[in-house]
Amino acid sequence: MNNNAIESWNKWMLFLRCMPIPWLVIGHIQKIGQKFEKRKKEMQLLKNGVGSKIEGKLRETLGLVGSAMEMTLFSSTTGEYGLQLTNNRRLVVNLSRRTCSCRWWQLRRLPCAHAMAVIEREKLRVYDYVSDCYKVSAQAIVYMNAIHPLETHDSTHVDQGTDQVVGG
Repeated sequence: MNNNAIESWNKWMLFLRCMPIPWLVIGHIQKIGQKFEKRKKEMQLLKNGVGSKIEGKLRETLGLVGSAMEMTLFSSTTGEYGLQLTNNRRLVVNLSRRTCSCRWWQLRRLPCAHAMAVIEREKLRVYDYVSDCYKVSAQAIVYMNAIHPLETHDSTHVDQGTDQVVGG
């Protein structure tokens, strides 16, 4: 897909654009139905409860872990940790609130490198700190409904022999 929404739409609808509107709509519904079924099958193959893109982002962030020189647990009940980085910057990570004072965790809803350092030190599971919106359970809700085909009786179509619009 392209980042530009209109170009993505045009690519998606390339072969349907020249069709009459009812056929364009039906073709679009079929494509969405096929995409839903493909995603449902892909979800069953996911490990750790997150998709491959999120898995990649977590691995990339994990590669950044190591800049914390000192880590101090302030409160086990609130899950608050103080981190001093190699550049003498101090940050606060709160595991129970899923926040870091760098704000990266709150913006992306994925643990930042600082949070991952704490999670790794405490031998916790990083996937438990990923926002629910990235998990298979949320995707299952999106894709749980079926896309139903539409009937086309009484719709117009182009007669291949005469190249004229027929029906309707």
